[in-house]
Amino acid sequence: MARTRSSEQRRGDLLDAAERLVLAKGVEPLRIDDVVAGAGVAKGTFYLHFASKDDLIAALRDRYVERFVTRQRQAADAETGPARVEAWLLAGIAEYLSDARLHDVLFRHAPAAQAEPGPNPAVTALRQLLEKETSLPDPGATAVLLYHAMHGGADHILHAPEDRRRLLDEVTRLCRALVRA
Repeated sequence: MARTRSSEQRRGDLLDAAERLVLAKGVEPLRIDDVVAGAGVAKGTFYLHFASKDDLIAALRDRYVERFVTRQRQAADAETGPARVEAWLLAGIAEYLSDARLHDVLFRHAPAAQAEPGPNPAVTALRQLLEKETSLPDPGATAVLLYHAMHGGADHILHAPEDRRRLLDEVTRLCRALVRA
């Protein structure tokens, strides 16, 4: 007897296939026919889950950010107090470095419809963590600055790996200076 996969599993199969394809070829040459072939589903199944290629790419971005923030939260949950913020930042750098190619492929292709992006879930999660673990006067602004320090530090490490230790130490120092109890 043939087993059918749930709608959620089919959507995951489509996202997995699309992720493999964008990593191999980039976003521009991505074709829906290749995605459905890679997922082993009919083309109609694609349209049950996504309205267009841009919708699929947006879903890939959302999934990337969800994984990113989940790993940061897991790292933060292993610590207590303000050390949670430091763990969150260092996990973010490690996660970015482990999947930098996917990040760049997904986030450098921004359709015109995404000219006005919504709130950054990673910044929102960091703001919430800062509100819980610190008494900063403006946790929202601090979250934006720490997020960009994390992202910029990771990007620099990609281009100058010899600076890795120096950058990690400085992000840690900056974090400790800002969020000391």
